Amino acid sequence: MSSYVDKEFFYYLRGRELLLYKLLGSRNKTRITQTGILQSYHNELMYPDENIENGLRVEYTALNEPFVAEAFEDTSSKVSGTGISFTLGSPSFISDSNSGFNFEAGDRIRIVGSSSNDQDGQVASSGTISTSRIDIGEGTITSETAGQRITITQIPKEVASASVDSTSSINLNKMLCLAVVDYVKAMIHEERGEIDKKEYYIKEFYSKLADNESNKRIISSAFPVSPFAVR
Repeated sequence: MSSYVDKEFFYYLRGRELLLYKLLGSRNKTRITQTGILQSYHNELMYPDENIENGLRVEYTALNEPFVAEAFEDTSSKVSGTGISFTLGSPSFISDSNSGFNFEAGDRIRIVGSSSNDQDGQVASSGTISTSRIDIGEGTITSETAGQRITITQIPKEVASASVDSTSSINLNKMLCLAVVDYVKAMIHEERGEIDKKEYYIKEFYSKLADNESNKRIISSAFPVSPFAVR
């Protein structure tokens, strides 16, 4: 598959279908169309002309963990590089020769890109927590030397349904959380028979959904946009 999939491949969601496209950039002078060969220098989207041998990974937000212990916007710690290694021991720990760690004790983390340690885990609640080393309190670590480009991202801590209280957060961004509040208000007023108030809050609900979508960068047929690129 192409080396620059983050720049050349894009997807579009249509219901439950995921449509995959490839960018045909200006460097490709010859285009084959239904009517023959077309000489063009414009960026266009086309169906992929090559096989994806090892499958396709799509990252997205799922609500299999509907409630979390911290706001979505607060889980922003992330490090990526080729200096990350793993050591099995008591305790097991992860090292970064570039001293890029900015995690805190108890943070949940997701490891991606390693040969043997792709998983969700948790930083130990005590032990060594620094910019160059984090002890692991949850997760099974396999010893692995540095070399692979590995990304470790902080993820929200799940809250069990039985433990949800006023300090818990919905596993959505701030705008969608506000939309959920409007929807709940609409349902309360509908139950009371206050249809005018119900319609007002439903309108606010859809308005916030639209605002959330407009805050995203949308791909066009002319220019590639990174958030929708295949990773």
